[in-house]
Amino acid sequence: MLFWLLLTLFVVFAGPFGSYESMGLTQRVLIGLPSVFVLMLAGTLVRLLVSILMMPCAPRLAAIVTALAASAVLTPLILELLALIAGHVAIMQPHPVELAVLVLSLSLAHSALRYQAGQEVRAMSVQSSVAAHRPEHRILQRIEPEQRGAILAMSVRDHYVDVQTDKATVSLLLRFGDAMAEVAPQAGVQVHRSHWVAWAAIGGVEHEGSKLYLRLTDHTRVPVSKNHRAKLDARGLL
Repeated sequence: MLFWLLLTLFVVFAGPFGSYESMGLTQRVLIGLPSVFVLMLAGTLVRLLVSILMMPCAPRLAAIVTALAASAVLTPLILELLALIAGHVAIMQPHPVELAVLVLSLSLAHSALRYQAGQEVRAMSVQSSVAAHRPEHRILQRIEPEQRGAILAMSVRDHYVDVQTDKATVSLLLRFGDAMAEVAPQAGVQVHRSHWVAWAAIGGVEHEGSKLYLRLTDHTRVPVSKNHRAKLDARGLL
């Protein structure tokens, strides 16, 4: 559709084969629209026929064969259309070889655009499929959709667990052990009996005397107890 639109605009406004001088804009529109439609329809039929006969086939080879077939079919068709139009207005008749080369080039360009568009669609489809099958942290299902996001940390407060995402902090009536089980497969670590942090959320380490804190990417601080420091040391953070 895009290629048909671009080709139509070219025919209407550029006025090839001397039509710019011999026709007004209205004439070029009235003649160009149906002419380009007929040519695109014929080209589509050629492409479909080639794809059926050569299935399966390498895209590049199919594009070359399609371009050659389209040139063989469309060149005489265009010449007939130009001869028909020439009976009413003065336009230039192109040389058949030059016209065949032009059709061949346009067909190859069309195939390249279709291939590129197909690649982008397939890439988007793969990304959507991966996103659809990516397991969501179970704990996020307990949170309102507008407050869900990347989990940064979790902390115990009385009988509640405060879940800190990059969008909000939400309090859930939940045992801390259950919360850490439900945050999987998020990569993180328990650094205190009351604190869990995501590895990706750690922005740095701060010392205050004998005390140790983790500075998160949102600039909050989380204490690290002595019996959990070895986990950070193994990670190369100390």
